[in-house]
Amino acid sequence: MNKRAVGWLLGRVVLLLAAFQLVPALMAAWYRERAVLEGCLYSAGTCALLGGLLSLAFRGSSLTREGRPDYFRREGLAAVGLAWLTACVLGALPFLFSGAMGSMADALFESTSGFTTTGSSILTAEEIDALPRGLHFWRAFSHWLGGIGIIIVFVLLFPAGGRSLFRSEVSGISREAARARVRDSAFGLLRIYVFLTVAHVALLYAVHADLYDCVIHAFSTLATGGFSSHGSSVAFFASWKVELVIVAFMLLAGVNFDVYDTVQRQGLAAGWRAFTRSSEVRAFLGLVLGSSLAIGVTLWFWGGSNGAPDSALPDYTRLSLCLRDALFTVTSLQTCTGYATANFDLWPDACRLWLVVLTAVGACAGSTGGGLKVVRLVILWKATRQGIARFARPRAVEPVRMDGASLEDGTVQGVLAYIGLWLIVVALSTVGIVATGFQSPHGFGDQHILSAFTAVVASLSNCGPGLAAVGPYEYYGFLPAVSKVLLSFLMLLGRLEFAAMVVLIMPRFWRA
Repeated sequence: MNKRAVGWLLGRVVLLLAAFQLVPALMAAWYRERAVLEGCLYSAGTCALLGGLLSLAFRGSSLTREGRPDYFRREGLAAVGLAWLTACVLGALPFLFSGAMGSMADALFESTSGFTTTGSSILTAEEIDALPRGLHFWRAFSHWLGGIGIIIVFVLLFPAGGRSLFRSEVSGISREAARARVRDSAFGLLRIYVFLTVAHVALLYAVHADLYDCVIHAFSTLATGGFSSHGSSVAFFASWKVELVIVAFMLLAGVNFDVYDTVQRQGLAAGWRAFTRSSEVRAFLGLVLGSSLAIGVTLWFWGGSNGAPDSALPDYTRLSLCLRDALFTVTSLQTCTGYATANFDLWPDACRLWLVVLTAVGACAGSTGGGLKVVRLVILWKATRQGIARFARPRAVEPVRMDGASLEDGTVQGVLAYIGLWLIVVALSTVGIVATGFQSPHGFGDQHILSAFTAVVASLSNCGPGLAAVGPYEYYGFLPAVSKVLLSFLMLLGRLEFAAMVVLIMPRFWRA
């Protein structure tokens, strides 16, 4: 393990973060928010100082004697995990230095929720509405950076170090091919991401002429983050046109970006073939549409308040409203965005439970969405069918196939192991959250176990809202500090899919 090379890489990432923090500083200066401007500048200065010291201390240690980059898989994993952890910690400084948040636990939770595109918040709806615009921008901008991946930007700016972070994906080919592949892939992803963001801003502006709101929600939507500039989330707009645009881009963000890369490299026809032939994409869209229809019809039969005055329940006597709220909510939760236009925690229990399942399932692999990923559930289903079939024909060789290709047993076992580990972490973390003194606030009675469980699922899936005390119009600020730190760690685990975070706490990983 070349620890000095990891330190040099980390210093460059911190310097990059310092530059990023100047963007909300400019926004604060534009809106004349002095406290936010000073907070962002102090934070950027702190990051610049720390990054400069790390870069100087480990200067030259990233090269071998022959002058080649001295990075391998272990260095790449360490740099990825430490970069995300450092970004979340230092990203909390603007909240602290501006005085918007009084404790490191609160600021860390908000920052981690931003960079991991989770969307959970310790702020109440009233506090979100009162938050300065510069900090709203930093929350959404951290989403956008986390969605594209800080490391991808790092690859573009520092290709020698950035290539090491993708060593496992480009092994087995020549050094020249690896260099071209990583650079081309990074540029391709960035172009797609920027194009979709600009298109989202333009379409939102066409139906809601407030550029600031459009930028904030475009950043959050494309990253499937969910931070809004309004305490009532997307319900603030009360516009089916705004909701339709956001639904469309949540779905686009939930699809594997390889499809868009195919369009970019081979044209629309090839991209359409990749889209229609992908069993994962078909399963993803089928889940969204099927769940929306089923929940919409259930809400219609339920009726909500059924037009009764002075009821906390919505009036779901109109099928169109039922389908509208169902489609938006299902899309928001399955892509792990976390926006809300309705308080789904008031819906029938069957709908609430299914929404939690969709949150855990998540979007497609290779998207900005979170969760277990649809492809893993498809493989689990096929592996289960294969296991059942072997009871009837023990000697038959029937490999698990995806899109016409046979999967190696190691790949299938890896998927099953990941799902098993995910379930174990959910169970243990729920117990841990309850053990830290988690108590539901007034109005939720004895629902603290349900609240803790859905908070863990939402954090590990990078979704945001859960049920009961952490529902779509509630907040996480009432949690003990230790619970906030634990949930922040779960957000990082979910965002990095365990590997890059778990290895950091393994002593054997750091041995030479």
